Amino acid sequence: MRKLQMTIVTLLFAVPMMSAPVPGSFELIATYHVSGEVAEIAAATPDGKTVVYTDSEEEEIGFVSLVNPAVPVEIGTLEVDGEPTSVAITGDGRFALVAVNAENSYLAVVSMKSRQVVREIPLFGQPDSVAISPDGRFAAVAIENERQDEDEPMPQAPAGFLTIVNLVGPVSAWSTRDVSLSGIADRFPTDPEPEFVTINQRNIAAVTLQENNHVVLVNLVDGTIVDDWSVGSTSHLADLQDNGIISFTDMLVNARREPDAIAWTRGGNLVTANEGDYDLDLADGEFVGGRDFTIFSAEGDVLFEPGSSLEEAAAALGLYPDNRSDAKGVEPEGVAVGKYRGSDLLFVGAERGNFVAVYSLRDETRPELLQILPTGRRPEGLVTIENRGLFLTSNEG
Repeated sequence: MRKLQMTIVTLLFAVPMMSAPVPGSFELIATYHVSGEVAEIAAATPDGKTVVYTDSEEEEIGFVSLVNPAVPVEIGTLEVDGEPTSVAITGDGRFALVAVNAENSYLAVVSMKSRQVVREIPLFGQPDSVAISPDGRFAAVAIENERQDEDEPMPQAPAGFLTIVNLVGPVSAWSTRDVSLSGIADRFPTDPEPEFVTINQRNIAAVTLQENNHVVLVNLVDGTIVDDWSVGSTSHLADLQDNGIISFTDMLVNARREPDAIAWTRGGNLVTANEGDYDLDLADGEFVGGRDFTIFSAEGDVLFEPGSSLEEAAAALGLYPDNRSDAKGVEPEGVAVGKYRGSDLLFVGAERGNFVAVYSLRDETRPELLQILPTGRRPEGLVTIENRGLFLTSNEG
């Protein structure tokens, strides 16, 4: 018997009428509760009328109709043989690519018309993130192969890597290539653990190696590594004490950013959500995670970082989790970039703060905070549906 519907899959926001004072003025128009257990990552079809979400607990994906965005309707679920970890939809809207973590992991190619798996492409490791290139020629899958024992230090074999899927021709002709990411980062060169991948218009994939505090750029055309750099550390005011008092008077000193999600901006820069992950260092009193986001140039130069201002803005709205002060604060985990009413916007999802911050990217070296959107618990997926003026979050908590 299924459990009661407890988890929100989407909080759907829309840009109101043109008379709205700023382009970031989103208003909540709908929520939807999944029929299964959790909703982690979501993707929308190019026309913005259908959303696919992953439910790792039920080992299924779900389909939600947004024909009337004020009234989302579930139109079906599909079981997969394993835990779906990520989903992306091809530019023609015909297929959803679902990364499935299982004893024999694979990329499920799902027909959006029949809502059935039409091919299983083997992935020789544990997949975490999947992205499709803007021109539709490639998909990239981050094969994390995360450590099995969280209480033991890295490195732990086997090493993760990047899988490139060639999407040209019929589905039966799609092929894969693997790109080694070992020997690049200084921290754990034999254990890269790639976390998240994003692809720009030039088919350059940017991959975060979260625990390694590193970013790698891969040319998907020939599979070469064209650049890599450490994301470094950050120092700024923060609340570092779980004491029932919210006060940003402590100093976060040289905290490794350890980014989770990453996204290309339209200006050719990269933005990371600095969540932090390698908790073993906490035993030594060393904080990890930047508790904010960073905009880097494609060469790895820091162009902007908000410091404590993101968490302070959340606290002003009652959205700062003080019980996480001695860990990673609001834990920025997701980032997305979209264009609404002619304005480039950045969305930053805070896993523990249960909100999404919306910034203007009119000047990518000085983003302007426009709005904070309260979400369901633990927002994981951030989905921009630009052509319909919609923004969606999937929340796994």
